[in-house]
Amino acid sequence: ATTTATATGEKMQTSDDAKFIKKRWKGGTIEPHPTDKALIVNYQLEATVFGEQSSNPMIEEKKNCQKIIRLRSLNAKTDPATLAREVVDKCDLIHKSQLADVEQIIFYLKNRKDNAGADIADNNSQHHRSAVSAKRTPATKVNSNSAALSPAKTPASNADVSINNIDEYVELLYEDLSERIRGSAMILQVARNPDNLEELEKNEACLSALSRVLREDWRKSLDLSTNIIYIFFCFSTYTKFHPVIVQYKIGSLCMDVIDYELRRYETMRNELDVRKNPVTSAPLSAKSSKEKLNRSTDDFLDIMNEEKPKEMEPPRRRIPELKQRPKSGNWSSFHGSMSSSLMKSQVLNSSYHEALSNGAVTPDSGISTNGDMKATSNEALDRNDPKVKKEEIDRLNKQLKVFAKKQEQLLRVAFYLLLNMAENIKLEEKMRRKHIVKMLVKTLDRQNIDLLMLVTTFLKKLSIVRDNKDDMGEFNIIAKLPRLFQSGHTDLAQVTLKLVFNLSFDGVLRRKMVGAGYLPKLVMFINDEKHHGIAMKILYHMSLDDWVKGLFTHTECVQMATDAIVLNLNSKVDLDLISLCINLSLNKRNAQIMVEGNRLHDLMDRAFKYQDSLLMKLLRNLSQHEMLQPKFIDYVGDLARILTICEDESFVVECLGILGNLSLADLDYSQILQNFQLIPWIRDVLVPGAKLDDMVLDTIVYLGTCAHDELCALLFCRAKVVLSLIELLKAKQEDDEIVLQIIFVFQQILRHESTREYMIKETESPAYLIDLMHDKNAEIRKVCDYCLDIIAMSDTEWAKRIKLEKFRNHNSQWLCMVESQQDQDNEQDYADNDENENELDTYLRNDYLDNCDLYNSANTNKESEDNESNNPASPALSTYSRPVSR
Repeated sequence: ATTTATATGEKMQTSDDAKFIKKRWKGGTIEPHPTDKALIVNYQLEATVFGEQSSNPMIEEKKNCQKIIRLRSLNAKTDPATLAREVVDKCDLIHKSQLADVEQIIFYLKNRKDNAGADIADNNSQHHRSAVSAKRTPATKVNSNSAALSPAKTPASNADVSINNIDEYVELLYEDLSERIRGSAMILQVARNPDNLEELEKNEACLSALSRVLREDWRKSLDLSTNIIYIFFCFSTYTKFHPVIVQYKIGSLCMDVIDYELRRYETMRNELDVRKNPVTSAPLSAKSSKEKLNRSTDDFLDIMNEEKPKEMEPPRRRIPELKQRPKSGNWSSFHGSMSSSLMKSQVLNSSYHEALSNGAVTPDSGISTNGDMKATSNEALDRNDPKVKKEEIDRLNKQLKVFAKKQEQLLRVAFYLLLNMAENIKLEEKMRRKHIVKMLVKTLDRQNIDLLMLVTTFLKKLSIVRDNKDDMGEFNIIAKLPRLFQSGHTDLAQVTLKLVFNLSFDGVLRRKMVGAGYLPKLVMFINDEKHHGIAMKILYHMSLDDWVKGLFTHTECVQMATDAIVLNLNSKVDLDLISLCINLSLNKRNAQIMVEGNRLHDLMDRAFKYQDSLLMKLLRNLSQHEMLQPKFIDYVGDLARILTICEDESFVVECLGILGNLSLADLDYSQILQNFQLIPWIRDVLVPGAKLDDMVLDTIVYLGTCAHDELCALLFCRAKVVLSLIELLKAKQEDDEIVLQIIFVFQQILRHESTREYMIKETESPAYLIDLMHDKNAEIRKVCDYCLDIIAMSDTEWAKRIKLEKFRNHNSQWLCMVESQQDQDNEQDYADNDENENELDTYLRNDYLDNCDLYNSANTNKESEDNESNNPASPALSTYSRPVSR
């Protein structure tokens, strides 16, 4: 009982108090490898566990170990002494005193005949492999839900794989292909534990071996490539390990692998399409199409054989090799079956760039079949059989799906690694130069949801850079995205819509989206709570283009958006929703839809209830359309009353805008000004610097609308509003819009005979109009010219002064023109003037006369119907309409 208690106490102490582990090794003997050109170093590893309370060790354990040092550079010309010194310097397990022993063993390995003791070597190697494999369980498949990614194959469970055996796993990377796959899968299980990454980072031999195997053998097996890239992906999830990936150039290698795999899959798909529709495919020539067909077909079969599990293949040494033509068989078909393995060996020895230059990895097998028409006749008859052809296509299609599934695992882990590395802006730029965008866009044709999620996320990240965005448009990404956000997968649709939103900032891409039918598809997401926000942002971007606003009438977007505003129970409307409606309200047809039924009343009630300036801005846009202005008469009183009592200046500005748009003959403007006592409020607003420029501008616009009524014009003159406008004109000479609207008020007042004399004799407005006659703004010059014409007809003194100022202006422009033209004439050849007698002289060109016609009141700018419907506030052609400076 005492012994048991003591053991239990020691166990508890071990688990609770163990704080430090000390490892040390003792060198041992060195032996030559029985079969390979390698050294076997025997050493003893001691591990001791210490606690804080006592300096005595708590647990001690010793283990005999071996390390194999392979001498790959050893050959008949190698100097044993030099190689021995290199081995001793690089291996810490070998003491310098053992240099002579190492040199002697290397000399022995150099002169040893490989055939001597071959049987013994074979037995020893088999015994060694069986001993290693006995420590591991058969292959098991990892559950995909346990991690973000899952390896292609996992030969051992996590419980049987330990970082203490990492050297054994690395040794498997030097064996045949199946052993390399198994070893890489075991190292992957170690790397998937984040606690092992720091120790793996220090194991340079392991990382070097993995990078070398990936660089040399990535075309041999998808499983091998997936496992090794997955190992480095584990490092890429932490920024501190990114230098490891950069050091071994894994990112560049991943892009080469992705590029090659995408080309290979495309070749296989094209070949399968050719098989399905041999008539519709139009080759360049019969000979070239036949050669391409043979190459791609053989490559396709070679790929499928390459990825076939090894247990499905019979041992190759048991397959007899025929030395002569079989009498009852088909010699051509026999060589067709044998060419796969022959080509496989040649493909693996060829370079990657040679493979890509050929369009696929299809080197010539060296077997000629051009003259065997009789031998291939049976095969041709079989292929012409519809049933046989259908079975063959189904078989190839099934094999393609299996291959694509494995390939997509490789593409996913490779893209994920690159996405993590793209945190570095410089590395992202290098990826762009190596055409990462093209690879990602090409991958959008796949069916794997997880892969599409990753690729779309990567594209979304890259799309914020202009060059990447331009590349996406060049590779026609717009045509590939509707399939993704209509897939029914919520997460995929969300990330795809975010990508579309980033691309929608570009006007050219927006035009392509509209052409591809995005508009009705995006409208369907308005009532979807999960995608409502991002869909509204995209629709808002599309509504920025005037020619697109009219296309919204062919969808239910206008009705749905307006109803969403009216039925919203919150005090504030969604910003994207109201912004979209504001843009759409500029179109005449959209505005009609918005006010159908009782919507205008509901919108006005909500705007006054919450004093929502954006909603009032929407109503202001609606009031710009002449056909809708009569509907606002019932709300004029409420709009005028709110001007003097509301403290929100932005809301007041929009109310002023609505009043300024209502140019109705049945409206008594003077009665409104007097009933709601707006004259004192207007004079306070017109004081320079008292209010914001937006409020001042909209107040002047409202005065211009009211001044069309003669009673209002008299009221403005008596209340000295005109004097306030002149003072404001002096202070805001640099603001073209304010200046233009002020002189438009002068124009409206000058049109009435009862107020014309007051404007000419009691104010300084004529003098300021003469000064503005030379303004750079064409609209200002136009309104000034009209006002001066009215003044000249009413007052003879001002008529003479105006005439003199106009003559001086024209004369100065003429002199400037003549001087500049003389300078040009000195450098020109006058011989060309005799060719066309009907033309004017060089100093009297038509373009100058057109440019100098500044005061022709009949000169008007024509606008298209679309611009008139989308911008109803633009100046009309008559002199009595409100001008706009820009």
